[in-house]
Amino acid sequence: MWIKKRTLYKSHLIMKELDLKEYLGKYKNTSVDFFRFPGNYGDSLIWHGTKNLLSSLNISECSVDISSPKYNNVLFIDGGGNFVDYYSDVRDFLIKKPALYSEIVILPHTIFGEKQIEVLNNLSSNLTIFCREKVSAKFLEDKLTHGKAYLWHDCAFYNEFSRIPIGSGVLNAFRLDNESILNTLPESNNDLSYNGYATKPLDELIGVLQKYAQVNTDRLHIAIGSTLLGKQVRLFPNLYYKNKAVFDYSLKKFPNISFVEKFSE
Repeated sequence: MWIKKRTLYKSHLIMKELDLKEYLGKYKNTSVDFFRFPGNYGDSLIWHGTKNLLSSLNISECSVDISSPKYNNVLFIDGGGNFVDYYSDVRDFLIKKPALYSEIVILPHTIFGEKQIEVLNNLSSNLTIFCREKVSAKFLEDKLTHGKAYLWHDCAFYNEFSRIPIGSGVLNAFRLDNESILNTLPESNNDLSYNGYATKPLDELIGVLQKYAQVNTDRLHIAIGSTLLGKQVRLFPNLYYKNKAVFDYSLKKFPNISFVEKFSE
């Protein structure tokens, strides 16, 4: 789907794009510990995409949390947007267990903030980080003192959906939490991501999206899912750079999605 191992030249360092499936091939037919932080229904697209990827490599995962024992020497941390200043789950986990694992792989993530970089730079584990967009990659280029960091796409793209008849009408699916920048929500709004959790089966979510011809949203994974379903999608900004950065890196190659700076009905 994407060009592999393309080198992105910066002024002083080089950040490489590395195919995640190729990289994870080294763990094929093994078992790893797996940390999945809490999340919303949109995050379930990441979870199910990740499960598809790991299953294709026969990698089995043992779910762990802060209170769990260690089952394997390798830890995978699921991808997403949790390793930023607005959330603390990944940071708290790594602070609690800084020397427990010989290897840690952070799957495609948005990462920023001095608290996060301090945690990463204090880890003694063999560290590999995948960034799902270039802004986070640049942040790590400038701040990370050890470990390896690469660019690769959000694991939600490992889902495959059958495209169905186009549907009808417009779905407004704008967020209700503190990542929203809208002063006023649309009169008709359904924040699908709010009504679920990060490992919930996708049937209900996909069933709703399939009904519509167009989806307007500031929820990144509602946009990704709708795009993969072939809907006409208008993605709007969230509180920080995440939506625009992932659009620029992964979504703008799809002809049925556009990024719009300001919403108006």
